[in-house]
Amino acid sequence: MTTSPTDSDGAPERGTLATILDVVRRRWLLIAGIVVACLALAVVRYATATESYEATASLTFGNASLTDAALQVSRGSGDPERDAATNVLVASSREVAEGVRRQLDTPTDADTLLSAVSVEAAPNANVIDVTASTDDAEYSARLANAFADQYIAFDRSSQIDAIQSAEDDLREQIDALPAGSAERETLEASLQRLTELRAVAGSGVEVISRASPPSSPSGATLRTELMLGLLIGLAIALTVTFLLESLDRRINTIQGFERGYRLPILATVPQVAFKRSRKGGDGRELEPYRILRSALDYVSVTRPANVLVVTSAVAGEGKTMVSVDLARAIALSGREVVLVELDLRRPTLGQRFGLAGGAGVTAALTGRAPVEELLTRPYEELPNLAVLPAGTIPPNPAELAASAAVTDLIGELSDGGETFVVIDSPPLNPVADTRALIGNPAVQAVLMVGRLGYTSRDQIARARETLDQHVVRPVGIVVTGIRDVARAGYGGSYESPGAAGDPAAAAGQPRRRTPR
Repeated sequence: MTTSPTDSDGAPERGTLATILDVVRRRWLLIAGIVVACLALAVVRYATATESYEATASLTFGNASLTDAALQVSRGSGDPERDAATNVLVASSREVAEGVRRQLDTPTDADTLLSAVSVEAAPNANVIDVTASTDDAEYSARLANAFADQYIAFDRSSQIDAIQSAEDDLREQIDALPAGSAERETLEASLQRLTELRAVAGSGVEVISRASPPSSPSGATLRTELMLGLLIGLAIALTVTFLLESLDRRINTIQGFERGYRLPILATVPQVAFKRSRKGGDGRELEPYRILRSALDYVSVTRPANVLVVTSAVAGEGKTMVSVDLARAIALSGREVVLVELDLRRPTLGQRFGLAGGAGVTAALTGRAPVEELLTRPYEELPNLAVLPAGTIPPNPAELAASAAVTDLIGELSDGGETFVVIDSPPLNPVADTRALIGNPAVQAVLMVGRLGYTSRDQIARARETLDQHVVRPVGIVVTGIRDVARAGYGGSYESPGAAGDPAAAAGQPRRRTPR
C-alpha cells in the first residue's frame, strides 16, 4: 500500500501536495465560506465607496538656483534624495496650504486642504508630483495647481528674503566706506546685481505639467475589488484552515491510522455503509467486509486468526458494526461463525437482533445455562451464523472478562478451530475488559477499528502502548467513516442488480442501531 509521509504520532506531514489537497477537500466548506464573505465585503466596499477624482501637477526643481549662485550659498544638501524629501515636506507644509486657502478664497482650513493632497518625489528625477483627490474633478485640478503655484511662491519668497538680507548687509558695509574708494565701488556693483536678481527670484522651480480635470473617477473597479477580495479571502481561508488542522488532534487520513498503530489497513468502510447497515442494507454494504474476510484468510496462512477480538481505542468508532458485518461476510463464504458479544458494559447486539432482555454470555460464564441453548441464529438464510449476545449486564464485567470461564467459552465455541469466533469487545482505552481478553490464551488475533475524523492521535498512541504489552499481535486495522466512496473502494458502478449474491439481504435484516 502506498503511503504519504507522516509524522511520528500518526499525523500526516504537512507540505506534500496530496496532503494539502486532502485538507482542502475536507474543509472546503470553511474555505468557501470565508472566500464568499470576503467577496461580499468587496462588493459592499465598492458600492459604498465615494467617487474620487485625482488630478496631478508636476514641478521640477534644481539643486542650485541663480540666486543661490549669485549669493555664493547653497541651500541644497548635495544629496539629491534628501533635497527631494525636503521639497516634498515644503510643498505639503501648512504655510503652503495657507497660501492655497487664500488663493482659492475658500473657507476650508489648511489641515483639510492638506488631507486632500499628496506630494511625492519622482524617483531618479528632480521632479515632485502634487496630487489632489476630491469628489469634484474641477476642484481637484484647481487644488493641485494651487499647491504647485504656492510652492513656487514660497520658494520665490524664500529667495527674495535671502536677497533682502544680503542687500541690507551690503548697504551697511557701503555706508562705512569713504566715497570714491575702490572697495565701495565693488560693493555697490554687487548691490546692483542683487537688485537685478529680484526679477528672476524663484526661477529654480517650474511647473512642467499643470493638473487638468480628470474625465473619470479614480480608484479600483468592481473587477479589481473582487479580485482583491478573492485573494484576501483565499489567504485568510487557507491560513485559518491549516491553523485549525495543526490544532486538530483527530486522525483525518487513512495513512494516519496506519502510521499511528504501525499496522496495515485491511479494509476501509465508507460512511454510507453505516446507514445501510442500520437499515438492513441490500448486501452491498458487505463489500468492505468481503475484502476484510479475504485479508484475514491471507493472514491465517502464516498465523491462526480463527478467534478474533474486534476492538477500538474508544467508543463510537464502529467496532460493533464491523463485528456484525464481518461475521455475516464470513458466513456467506460457507464457514461456521459465532458472533460473541463480550462488551458486557454497553451491550447492543440484543437490541440489534431483537433479543433484548434475553440470556447470553453472562449466563454462560456463570454456568446458569448451557452455551448451545443461548445461541441464536438471526438469519434464516444463514444457518451457519450464530450470535451469542451479552445478556444481563453483570456487576463485575472486568472480572468476568479475565476469568477462566471465558477461555472455556471460547474453546467450546471455536470447536477446535472449526468455527470462526468473532468477539465484539469493549473499547481498549476506557476499561480493562479488553486488556484481559487479548491476554486470554484462547484469543488468536486482534482487529483494531478506527473512525476517520473521530479518533485522536493521543487515543491511538495510548491504545498502541496497550497492544505492545500483550503477546497477541493485532492483524491490522479497519478504518470506518470514509466519506469519499471512491477512496474506500466502494460504489455501485460494478454491482450486480439486486442482492442475489447475499442470502442474508434477500431474507431481510434484523433491525439495526447506530454502530458503536
